[in-house]
Amino acid sequence: MSTLIEAITDCGDLAILLPVACVLTLWAALIRKQAILKWWLIALALCIGGTGILKIYFFACPPLSDLHSPSGHTSLSTLVYGTLTLAAARTMQDWRRWLVVIAGAMFIVAIALSRIVVHAHSIPEVLLGSALGLVALSVLVAAYLRDTPTKIYLAPLVTISVMLVVLLNGHELRAEEFLHHIASYLNIASECGA
Repeated sequence: MSTLIEAITDCGDLAILLPVACVLTLWAALIRKQAILKWWLIALALCIGGTGILKIYFFACPPLSDLHSPSGHTSLSTLVYGTLTLAAARTMQDWRRWLVVIAGAMFIVAIALSRIVVHAHSIPEVLLGSALGLVALSVLVAAYLRDTPTKIYLAPLVTISVMLVVLLNGHELRAEEFLHHIASYLNIASECGA
């Protein structure tokens, strides 16, 4: 069971999510909808930037609670896998659309819960990561639903994304230490009264 939990939590690692985000960026350019590409890039910047800024701030100015660092696995998984779910669901009809949405949502929730199970984050940290990811995803969803592309190229998008998830599962790309160094370098702690 612990191997399954680790495999699920690894699906939210930057080593997987950054390459899949690059594939989504290429896909957004390929569908020739400039508004979707623009809002995808804004959503990506909002998610990564918001998570990074809060991690730096909480490291330097820790709040008096269970909230020490928002879950980056959860925030970026919500955006990336939520975008894949959105693209797939828009090509489906009737009950199949709901099946895709439910499967995508369950996968995202499984990654979020796995962060708690492996003791990487507390419940408030996972909830904050979820909120950041949902805000970023809602930015993209609004643009996508306004101007859904006619050519979605779903098969290559899903195939490449699944291959990346499988091939890169178990690899880690740690950004946490880098963000701690940024906080130390900026000496943010002195601004917090520490």
